Amino acid sequence: MHAEDLLERAAHYVSGEMPATERESFEVVLEFHEELRSHVAGLQETVAGLAAAEAPPVALPAGLKARLLAAVAALPAPAEPEALVVTDPGGLVLWVNPAFTAMCGYSLAELRGHKPGELLQGPATDAAAVQRIRESVQARRACRETLVNYHKDGSRYRAEVRIAPVLADGGEPLWFVAKGTQGSGDGAGRLSRICV
Repeated sequence: MHAEDLLERAAHYVSGEMPATERESFEVVLEFHEELRSHVAGLQETVAGLAAAEAPPVALPAGLKARLLAAVAALPAPAEPEALVVTDPGGLVLWVNPAFTAMCGYSLAELRGHKPGELLQGPATDAAAVQRIRESVQARRACRETLVNYHKDGSRYRAEVRIAPVLADGGEPLWFVAKGTQGSGDGAGRLSRICV
């Protein structure tokens, strides 16, 4: 991609000017793109340093720190991480997170260079849903579908898949980001998982 586009997107991300829908996909790109992640971290440190330099010192009321720590400790445990996949513009896997590997049974090495559907779809996968995904990707539109996919061990599961393009300023796709969540069970006693 065009380095200037990425640097501009990073600045929009750090400044908070990036729309929420773009922000979500950009955060997935940051997961796999180490150089971009490092650049964003540097920008965030710079912004935090500037903010700290401009802020007057604040005296906290007695006991506030203890109440804040107690409130943080009382927060619910974080939800399981979503399964994430990043593909190139042709739909070939570039990166998956550990949650995706855990759900599907395939490692990044096994998936890299393949279209996810080649390994994950089978006889019970709804062909019409797959066609709608294909059409959305070709049109560079976000989409959401529920599919029956197949784990590496051959068992079926239901997956809710959300796919969004990350587009360059000219409108051409840089990557496609897929996020998945657990759907309802498929009746076979196995929990649902995500896979594209």
